[in-house]
Amino acid sequence: MPDTRPTRRLRLWWRFLRFFCVVYFYTCYRFRATGRCHIPRSGPVLFVSNHQSYLDPIIVGIGSHPRQFFPMARSTLWQNRLVGWLIHTLKAIPVDRGEADMAAIRKCIEVLKADRSLLLFPEGTRTLDGRTGGFKTGTMLIIKRAKPVVIPVSIQGGHDVWPKGRSYPDFFGRIAVHYAEPIDAQILIDMGPEAAMEHLRKIIESNRLRLEAAGPSSNVESSCDDQLRS
Repeated sequence: MPDTRPTRRLRLWWRFLRFFCVVYFYTCYRFRATGRCHIPRSGPVLFVSNHQSYLDPIIVGIGSHPRQFFPMARSTLWQNRLVGWLIHTLKAIPVDRGEADMAAIRKCIEVLKADRSLLLFPEGTRTLDGRTGGFKTGTMLIIKRAKPVVIPVSIQGGHDVWPKGRSYPDFFGRIAVHYAEPIDAQILIDMGPEAAMEHLRKIIESNRLRLEAAGPSSNVESSCDDQLRS
C-alpha cells in the first residue's frame, strides 16, 4: 500500500514548490482558478481533468490547495533522473500506458480508500490541438471500487503555453483552471462506463470553452472567487 501520509519534510517541500509555482504562475501566466469552493475539504476526492501540457499537475495543484493529491504519470517519465526524482517526491503513481496496469489501479484505489485525493487524465495523453479528446473507461474501475467524490477539472491555456511536441514552455501566457461541482460516484456508476466518461468529458470541455471565451477574467458560472487560500 502506498504511503498516504506525508512526512513533515515532504510537507515543507510541497510548500516550497507551491510558493515558487504560485509566484511564477500568477505573475507570468496571469493564472486564474474558479470553482474552488466545490472541492471537499475531507474524504476521498478524484480530480478528473483534461490534459493539455506537462504543466497540468501544477495547474490543478495550485488551485486545489490545500487538498494535496497523488497524480498518476506514465512510467517512462521516470527514465529521466531529474524528472523521475521530482515526480517521485510528489507521490506520483507510475502507470504503464497502453495496457491495463492493474498494479497502478490498485494503488489509486488504496489512495482514495485512505481518504486522500487523486488526479487522473482520462485522455491518456496530451491534446494535440487544445480540445478535450475521448476519455478511456479505465477510470470507471477506480470509481466503482473506491467511490470517491468526482471533481471535473477544466484547464485552458496549458496547450498554448506548452504544446505537445515542444521541449520547453513559453515563459509568459495565460492559464486558467475551473473546478466543477462534485459528482457522486454512484451517479456515474449507474450511467455505465462509456456514458459516464462521455458525461465527464462534456462537462470538462464545456467549461474549457467557457474559460477560453472569457479570456483574462476566466469566469465560469461559479460563485467561488479566485483568490489564494491561506
